[in-house]
Amino acid sequence: MTARRDLKRRIRERQARTGESYMTALRHVREQRPPAFPVVEMDDLTAAGATIGLRCQVTADPRITGRVDAAAALTRLRDALLATAEDPALDLLRAVVIRGENPVRRLGLELIAESRRFLARARAGVGGVGASGRMLALTVDGRHGPETLLFALWLVPHRGPMLVITTVDGAALHPLLDWEGLP
Repeated sequence: MTARRDLKRRIRERQARTGESYMTALRHVREQRPPAFPVVEMDDLTAAGATIGLRCQVTADPRITGRVDAAAALTRLRDALLATAEDPALDLLRAVVIRGENPVRRLGLELIAESRRFLARARAGVGGVGASGRMLALTVDGRHGPETLLFALWLVPHRGPMLVITTVDGAALHPLLDWEGLP
């Protein structure tokens, strides 16, 4: 059955149930339609990050708040970045998150490939930093045991940098982190 026939069938079923006109039933049926793609409204943690000295915009997948203390996770990230001051692999994260720098990086195919490899490793339980220094998988104390969080920088020209926090399982729903839909 085509999508148009299915729509008409659902409209006629609603008309039969409610006695509404075709146009009224059409409006109601269209309002009940799910969004074309999943939307995750991110939580803004910028103020919480600023209180502990983070100097960039911070957003988090709302599903992590039930699993970890967001302020504690941000503190764990800050402490890890400060403790590894001599590690060049974390220079980019440190520059943005701790010092508030705004390096502009363009999205390229190599970054997409790196993101895929990084997420595969993180899902397999291997933490660490991505090759570009843009992503970090870090274990934090969760409400029900250890949780691996993904911290990823979104560096877009003409916009300040953003630190995005999600879980390994939540990354699949976040277009900034998972590139499965791209060639």
